[in-house]
Amino acid sequence: MAISAKGKRRISVDERVYLWRSFDEYDQGWFNGVQVIVAAMDQELFLRYGLGQPDKSRTAVVSRGRGAPGIRAACPRFEGDGDVFTPQVVRSLIAWGLAVAL
Repeated sequence: MAISAKGKRRISVDERVYLWRSFDEYDQGWFNGVQVIVAAMDQELFLRYGLGQPDKSRTAVVSRGRGAPGIRAACPRFEGDGDVFTPQVVRSLIAWGLAVAL
């Protein structure tokens, strides 16, 4: 089943296409507040990151493949100054997620 591109931004990293979006959600999943979700078009990598997390407990969720369980892993701060999420920051998140998922 394909991933819907509606409402998502497209980004290419190493000739692989990803879709990403940010949204604000509470009490519904891994993080509360503003989050970023990234999905590879081939559905081989899924990432979720919550903005504004404390330094000592900052994590992201990585999943390899559709339906695979998500793994919460400690991660660096990805958002830029003022909690801005740019395509460059998304590329950094993807690179980190690929390294963790291997």
